[in-house]
Amino acid sequence: MKKIVYISIILLILSCKAQIITLEDFEDYPTELPDGAYLKDVNNILGKYVGTWKGTYNNQNYEFVVVKTTFENTTLKYKHDKLLIRYKITNNSGTVLANTLNLPNGDKYIIRGSYLAKSGSYVLSYLGLNGKCGQNGTVFISVYDVNNVKMKLFLEPYGEIYSECTTGYAGQILPTDWIDLTKQ
Repeated sequence: MKKIVYISIILLILSCKAQIITLEDFEDYPTELPDGAYLKDVNNILGKYVGTWKGTYNNQNYEFVVVKTTFENTTLKYKHDKLLIRYKITNNSGTVLANTLNLPNGDKYIIRGSYLAKSGSYVLSYLGLNGKCGQNGTVFISVYDVNNVKMKLFLEPYGEIYSECTTGYAGQILPTDWIDLTKQ
């Protein structure tokens, strides 16, 4: 009996330090996270997205490199397993239209994971290279085959133009309809 009480006390102390919230449960979680919360990919749901994905849309070639990372917010005191996406877009002639492949994790132009939706799609925030001129929005990705080698991606643009934009609206470079991608 003493052992059970002792173990219970230790578990209680540890649970006060950090509360693990699975990515699957996050969308149902109240808006304010407790200090020390960890939004953890307990069931490795994000693993199926990790890798290099390629596809073609409107005569442009897309390469997306997806990595999993743990983000730590020291201000709000929580950790979050999430995906980051870098991309390279070329036209049929091979001319590079956009390339974020070599940018560091903290760069604002990296597509940054937000949450796993109840629908099964993973939701990310996007700020394009011309983000001030309308290249911004939400990216949705979804792996749809049993072998995890087919994925769909699309951008729901905000299209917001900021006062710093001096060149006018910049067209979207990410697909605004679903693009089929194949894992390499």
